[in-house]
Amino acid sequence: MGVSNHYRHVKVHEYETTHRDILRASTDELIARGYAQILEEDELKVLAQYHYEKFRNFMAPLFRDKDQDIEDVVSSEITIQMPPIELPASKK
Repeated sequence: MGVSNHYRHVKVHEYETTHRDILRASTDELIARGYAQILEEDELKVLAQYHYEKFRNFMAPLFRDKDQDIEDVVSSEITIQMPPIELPASKK
């Protein structure tokens, strides 16, 4: 996997190198691929987070300190923040 394979529809180098902007690049990439047409907004956010982490893991070896093992900089899981749900009054 290379940068051009991971971001095929957006120019990731035009985004700031912050978590927020690279996550936005991932979201924009997925929207350009057509995922927004089939996923709900919260599902798209989860997929964008996965896309971001996958890219971050790919890039991690380039930015780790010499004394760090690769396992220390590569993430193996993501946390999904579920949206609050509104239960009907009869279910509370």
